[in-house]
Amino acid sequence: MVPKRILILLFVLGKTFFCNAQLQVQYNGIDIKSSISQLSYTMVSSIDITEATIDSLDVNKWILVKNAPLKLNRLSQTLVLKIPINPILLHGNFEYVSIDNPHVNFLRCWIIKNGSTLKKFNITGDNLPFSSRTVPVTNFVFPIKGADYEGADLIILADKRFTNLSMPISFQTKESYANTIQIQNLIWGTVFGIFIFIFLLNLFLATLLKLKLFLWYATFEASMIVYLLADSGLTYQLLYPTIPTLNDLVRPFSLAFGIVPLILFFNALMDLKNILPKLLDLNKLILLCYIPLFVIAVISTSSGDFAIQGLWLQVNKILGPFLLLILLLESAYCFYRKIRYSLFALISYLGTTAFIVTYSLHQNELIPDNFFNSKSNYWALFWELIVMTIALTYRYKYFQTKTERLAKKNRDQQEQLFSGTVAFQEKEMQRFSSLLHDTIGANLGLLRLEADHMTLTESGRSQLANHITQLGNDVRIMSHRLSPILLEEKGLFQAIEETVERIKITGQIELQFEWVGNKTHLNTQYGILIYRITQELLQNLIKHSQAKNAFFQIMVEEQLVSIYLEDDGVGSNQTEPASGVGLKSIEKLAELLNGRFQINSTVGEGFSISIEFNWNNHE
Repeated sequence: MVPKRILILLFVLGKTFFCNAQLQVQYNGIDIKSSISQLSYTMVSSIDITEATIDSLDVNKWILVKNAPLKLNRLSQTLVLKIPINPILLHGNFEYVSIDNPHVNFLRCWIIKNGSTLKKFNITGDNLPFSSRTVPVTNFVFPIKGADYEGADLIILADKRFTNLSMPISFQTKESYANTIQIQNLIWGTVFGIFIFIFLLNLFLATLLKLKLFLWYATFEASMIVYLLADSGLTYQLLYPTIPTLNDLVRPFSLAFGIVPLILFFNALMDLKNILPKLLDLNKLILLCYIPLFVIAVISTSSGDFAIQGLWLQVNKILGPFLLLILLLESAYCFYRKIRYSLFALISYLGTTAFIVTYSLHQNELIPDNFFNSKSNYWALFWELIVMTIALTYRYKYFQTKTERLAKKNRDQQEQLFSGTVAFQEKEMQRFSSLLHDTIGANLGLLRLEADHMTLTESGRSQLANHITQLGNDVRIMSHRLSPILLEEKGLFQAIEETVERIKITGQIELQFEWVGNKTHLNTQYGILIYRITQELLQNLIKHSQAKNAFFQIMVEEQLVSIYLEDDGVGSNQTEPASGVGLKSIEKLAELLNGRFQINSTVGEGFSISIEFNWNNHE
């Protein structure tokens, strides 16, 4: 029993994926065509014939298959087959006759003996509603008990114009047919399960990682799933059983559409936008020509004209391999340029192109008809799926490693930035502590002495009040520098602008201030950082520059912060390192941010400082 099941499994595997594109006659999976010496055929002009018409056909019009090879490609007439039942019964009784091709446009069957019709079946086909089928399965199955029709002939009328007609006819016992259906469902279920899993995985990765690379491959897989469903006949059975006109559209055009996301996927995988922009422009031009042609083909084919359908199928058999050949040459060039993942693309398109070219040559009857050639399109799909799945796995692993490395780098930079900010603030606290002691403390001491010895006159009280007011202003200015209350209340731009205005009011320096770019979307951490740097630069300008004019600019772009200050003061010696605790702290912060810190100055010729760092990548 086990060897028999294995034999049936091998038979169904071959029939599902590798069945010949021409005429086959089998009994329970064994080829018996050569043993039917009287197997014959003829051609008629229309499907609208009766058994009487068949019986009246001239005997000379029937051609023995063994004497004249039967070519079923691009027929312009209807095929009629005559199969004697007695030679079949020599191999054993049968209960089902199936034509294992769900894409015959029109199909009729009769059992005729000595001019009398013993049994007939209604016309069916994939150009008629699915309900016309004798048995509701994807292939065409006719329940016929062979022993009841000994000595009769099975007449099969099949019509499929201007395209390839495959006629794998199988005579089966009830047990063989049941096992065939069971194993066939298992095979197709496994195939669809694999393709749907890969599709959902890529769709998930596209959503998670926000990368179009995975989206284009998911789209390609979706078109291949539709093609496989249509090729197996399941789309007709499950989705549109009452709209047979879709059968001639969905299957060929789902396969033809797949080239569009495949090219877009190739562009993204090779990163042509950044590495080879001219090659990207070529692929855009190809799509610009291909997509309108695809739309025209769909619209014209939907008219139902079999000649037009056949024409576009022939065009696709040439155009498809040609476009794959272009992708193959491009992947070879990318491999020559040592672009990452180009080896996967080269292997994938090399195998896929070979299989598709083989399939195209077979469909055009330029190579022998055998199990490998007739279904090499399936081999192409599986080859491409395996290779590109491996490539995407490596791509995801590389992306994950790169992301983890960048995340670690950002964490380290954040920690260094935090440490540097804390150290900067600690030094600021020490400086302000010294200022409080040397200025506020000293002024309070003088105020106490003044109050103890002042005369209680209007002039004395006024003088004391002025000193207290001045002392309050000093305290308020220092408190703003110590804790950026103004920054929290009014935002970074207004806080800096008011600081600049206070300097300008003194008349000590003519200070011009310019802000370029966004004024609102900096986060708090970087706002405080810029505010502290500004305070240090402006304080250095007031105390040490002896300048009369100065220019101060802050530029905030999408990813870059640039701070620039120049004056016409006394300058400094540029060969010496940045002097002062404040400037050294700013330089350290710029290093932690992987930024740029640059001072240009000459003694007696002014001073300029430029600080730049990327802020968006460190949030």
